[in-house]
Amino acid sequence: MEKAGILHSKHDRLLLFKRKSEVIFVYIFLVIFFIAAMLLSDRFMTERNLRNLIISNIGLLFVAYGQLFIVLLGGVDLSVGSVISLTNVICVTMITENPSTWFLAFIASLAAGAGVGLVNGLLVVRGRLQPIIATLATQTFFAGVALYIMPGPEGILPSELCKFITKGWNYLFPLFLTLIVSTVVWLLLNRSRFGRAVLAVGGNEQSAKSSGISVGTVKIRSFIFTSLMAVMAGLFISAYATSGSPLIGEVYSQRSITAAVVGGAALAGGKGSVVGCIAAAGILGIVNNLLNLRGVSSYYQYVLQGVILILALAISAVRTNKK
Repeated sequence: MEKAGILHSKHDRLLLFKRKSEVIFVYIFLVIFFIAAMLLSDRFMTERNLRNLIISNIGLLFVAYGQLFIVLLGGVDLSVGSVISLTNVICVTMITENPSTWFLAFIASLAAGAGVGLVNGLLVVRGRLQPIIATLATQTFFAGVALYIMPGPEGILPSELCKFITKGWNYLFPLFLTLIVSTVVWLLLNRSRFGRAVLAVGGNEQSAKSSGISVGTVKIRSFIFTSLMAVMAGLFISAYATSGSPLIGEVYSQRSITAAVVGGAALAGGKGSVVGCIAAAGILGIVNNLLNLRGVSSYYQYVLQGVILILALAISAVRTNKK
C-alpha cells in the first residue's frame, strides 16, 4: 500500500507539473531575461532603474489581466488601448480644471469604461460579430472620441496625487495596490462562479450551454470587466505620465495580448493564468527597459515586441494543435 501511495504521489506531481508547465517555463524565461539584462547593462541593477522597471509596468499588468478574460473566451479585445486613452483625457480634462474633482473623474472613467465594455459585449453577443472585429470598430470609434476631447498632448495632473499613486509610502503603495488587484483577479478567475463560467465557455461553448450557463451574459460581463481593468490601467498610467495625451494607450492593445499569450493563455480559449501574466509583463518590461538603457531606437523596440508576439502566437497555436 505504501508503494502504491508513493507511485500515486509521483503521478499527482507529474500531472501538476504538466498543468503548470507553461507558467513554469514563463518564469524560467523571466529569470533568463533578468540575468541577460544584468550582464548587458551595468545600470540595470541600480535601485532607481529597478523601481522604474516595476512602476512603469504596473499599468501593463492591469490591462493584461483584463485581456486575459477575453483570450480565455477565445477572442481578443483591441479596444483596451482606446479605453486607456479615454481614461487619461477624461481625468486630465476634469482634474486640470478643478483638482478637487478627482473622485468624479474616477467615477466618470469607470462609467466610460463600463460603457465601452457593454458595447463590445453587445456587438459580440447580439450582433454576432467576432471579438476582433467588434473591438477593432470600437477601438477606432473611442480613439476618435479621445482625440475629440483632447486633440493633442496637454494638461498636467496634480503632482502630489500622482506621486502618491506611483511612489506613495516609499513606493509601497503601488506594490500594495498591485498585490490587492492581483489577488482579486486571481480569486475572481479561480474561485468565483463567474471565473469558472468563463473557463467553461472558453473550453467548450456548447457544453457550457448544455450545463445551464448563460454564455451571452458571461461574454458581456467579461468585456465589461476587461474595460474596467483597462480603466484601472489608464488611471495608473496617467499618474505615471502626469500629463494628458489622446494616444497614450495606443500601444497597450498589442502589448496586453502579448502578455496574456506569453503568460500561458491559449488563443483557442479555456486556458490561462493570472500568475503567468505577471511573469509575461515582467519579460516585456525587462526587454523595453534594457533597450532604453542601451539607447536602442523605439522603432526597433516595436519590431522586437512584434517578434515576441509572433513567437507567442506560434507557441499558442502549437499547444492548441497538440490537444
